[in-house]
Amino acid sequence: MLQSIRETAKGGMAIFIVAILIIPFALFGVDSLFLQDSSQGQAAKVNDESISEVAVGQAVRVQKQQLLDRFGDQVPADLLSDERLRGPVLQRLIQRQLLSQSALEGDMIVSDTELDRLIIDSPQFQRDSQFDPQLFTQLLRMQGYTPLMYKNLLIDDILVNQHASAINDSAFITTASIEQLAAITQQERDFQYVALDYDKVASQASISEEEVQSFYEENQAGLMTREEISVEYIEVKLNSLAAAIKVSEEDIVAQFKQDLASFEASIQRQAAHILIEPKTDGSDQTILQEIQSKLASGEAFDELAKQYSDDLGSKAFGGDLGITDGSTFPEAFETALASLDVGEVSEPVTTDSGIHLIKLISEQSTEAPTLDGMRTTIAESLSLAEAEAKYLEAVEALPELTYNADSLEYAANDLELTIKQSQRFGREGGSGLLGNNQVVAAIFHDDFLINGQISDVIEVSDTELIVLKLKEHLPPSVKPLESVREDIVQQLTREQTEILLRAKADKHIQTLNNGADIEALARENNLEWQVQLAGTRQQAGLEQELLQHIFSLPHPESNPITSGVQLDDGNYLVVQLTKVVAGQVPAEQLASVQNQLAIQQSQNEFALFQMALEQNADIKIY
Repeated sequence: MLQSIRETAKGGMAIFIVAILIIPFALFGVDSLFLQDSSQGQAAKVNDESISEVAVGQAVRVQKQQLLDRFGDQVPADLLSDERLRGPVLQRLIQRQLLSQSALEGDMIVSDTELDRLIIDSPQFQRDSQFDPQLFTQLLRMQGYTPLMYKNLLIDDILVNQHASAINDSAFITTASIEQLAAITQQERDFQYVALDYDKVASQASISEEEVQSFYEENQAGLMTREEISVEYIEVKLNSLAAAIKVSEEDIVAQFKQDLASFEASIQRQAAHILIEPKTDGSDQTILQEIQSKLASGEAFDELAKQYSDDLGSKAFGGDLGITDGSTFPEAFETALASLDVGEVSEPVTTDSGIHLIKLISEQSTEAPTLDGMRTTIAESLSLAEAEAKYLEAVEALPELTYNADSLEYAANDLELTIKQSQRFGREGGSGLLGNNQVVAAIFHDDFLINGQISDVIEVSDTELIVLKLKEHLPPSVKPLESVREDIVQQLTREQTEILLRAKADKHIQTLNNGADIEALARENNLEWQVQLAGTRQQAGLEQELLQHIFSLPHPESNPITSGVQLDDGNYLVVQLTKVVAGQVPAEQLASVQNQLAIQQSQNEFALFQMALEQNADIKIY
């Protein structure tokens, strides 16, 4: 099979294949071909299509960078944690996968021509209003993407957006629907009310000691202290170990000399070419002469490459082949490229692929490092290497040193680590690693909590581990009566006051239902009386509880509707609804309202569509 490929991959196709292979090698190295496989694990599966942990991790990094770009240093550290971002990011990836699958099922496609146009026309990939392949690959590398990955994501984006637009654009609102909606939402109501003051009635409440004692005995389940725990623990963090290590100047100098001895200067060249494949009729020479003539007259190399080059992989990018260190292309190609000055075009060069006109776009040589320039990097590298050795020692030794041990002291002394002690905390977890879900689960496990065993060594991440010992456990207990007496009296007072308020309100409501005038009722009972004409659902200056109650009442017919409602501040209102007027939309606002409601309707329908996709899909989260 390989021999067949070797024999058939000639001409422009060979250069195209090489160019495609160079990109992932240059960005991520050969290992990238082997590391992103099923052994990395799956985060989720959506209708038999997997979402890998690699994809989730990449999306989390992108989300984190977007937050930093938008808010800078103002973003709280906990909002940037992988644990905090993972759930929402995974949910969005699942929704995206479902929409993409639905789009493909609907036979939606994106043409290669349209895809290339979008990339070339994207301002972020341009310099001086021209597409820059080098900038394109650099920006993708910063985000952790290869060009192929980016194109696939872009195709998904286009399909998903087209699918969403098709659903959104199908929504509409009729004039009759707007009129019906306006009649309800823009409705106006006339009403009046009197207020029964909570504080005045509360002063009449009297709570006996027997009532307090009885409440305390009957409601002890709600008067419990929370369960609290404190622990001793050994925490090992690679970064903390590295920060504590001091690297001597002698070690830095010795490492620098070693690095300098192995340093080999190299030259990186960015190449472009125009490829003319051999023609049986000899017309390749005519085409070559035509190109050279146009180059001599000052026409742009990249435009001629787009017009004449037979290399399908590079012609859309002006012939740009990317970077080479001298070993990427055939020997004759590399030799000609090395002889050029920046901006110069070679004489025709013949390889197995055909005839090349080669242009050197840029050239950069690496310079030997200096001690001052490398001191910080070398110090960090040496301290990290020593820290990694200590961390691995702890990983290997801690399980044995703490197994069946009575305390953490022996392990701490043997590994020169510090035993830390926590403050008391509940089942929500403590601070730092003590708030990690895995650690909290281990702390409140019976073996640890009841039997007092030292925990297993918990590897929270690749660079953090912890082992714990119970220090103090305070189970839930009933609070002493004296500590909760005031709270009980307040609650009983509130309950008694509300009963008295309802009784007074019911009496007034009965009086009004018998034909009394509400204003006269207010005067007779020294109550505050208020009138509201043409009140709306968002009427300024009125409590929401009052408005919600008023607009929940049925339309009055011959007599006012009398009712009562208690406010959050405790006051009780006796209300009378006297008139209801249906709302209307002014003619000049009809089109605008119709457009706004159509947008809202489309959003609701799209959300329902997504919900239906999820409900009908086979989704597994690992």
